[in-house]
Amino acid sequence: MSLRLAAQCRALFGPAIEAVQGRWYGRLWLGPAAALAVTVLGFAVRTEAGHAFITRYAVTHPDEPVPGVVVRLPLSMFAPAALLPFWFAVLQVLIVFSLAQAVLGTWRTVAVAIAGHSLATLSAPLWLAAGPPVGLGFQDAWLADAGPSAAVVALLAYAVVHCRVGWLAAALVTYHGTEVVAVGGLPSREHLVGTLTGVALALVAAAPVALRPPTLRRPARVPAPAAGPGPNQHQRARRR
Repeated sequence: MSLRLAAQCRALFGPAIEAVQGRWYGRLWLGPAAALAVTVLGFAVRTEAGHAFITRYAVTHPDEPVPGVVVRLPLSMFAPAALLPFWFAVLQVLIVFSLAQAVLGTWRTVAVAIAGHSLATLSAPLWLAAGPPVGLGFQDAWLADAGPSAAVVALLAYAVVHCRVGWLAAALVTYHGTEVVAVGGLPSREHLVGTLTGVALALVAAAPVALRPPTLRRPARVPAPAAGPGPNQHQRARRR
């Protein structure tokens, strides 16, 4: 059990550790870039002009029309969340985006983050339409979205499934499902959607390899046997 856990930790954290040790910072730049975006918007919202700009172009609500939400999607992934401490938002984005980039690569990390954030944000009107107890009441229509958290949990869920850390993926889904029941509100529901999106995308990405017939899979490389003495060498040895 301990060996398996160690192997899972190496698969999940090893690429990022190797990138830091080898100073391959090109494999980790998404984390600092995303953290910088969260920091800039976090300080901007404290000014009058910045608050007006972010409210108009970076914050979404469940009762808004979908076209208006789509326009705000890019900046809303880095906008400060009302219920999330500013320093924690920066820290989680810095760590998870860097970790995911080292494990998954740049473009897959970006794609999963956008998919998780977009689906979570666009699910808000559906939660409002569903109504209590599963969805939201109309008194919650003013709630803001979860900010960068939906993208973070989507990346984390994708990475753990990709690295075959199944128990951690199950723990993430269970935790956010419990959060919906115990805490309620829009952010907890968006966290659950983001987590399920990451798990689903990772399973879809792994399906072609798992379903591929064994004869079509790339065979493992077998080292060539060491060359032994040929028949001519044996004959020469006998003559001597």
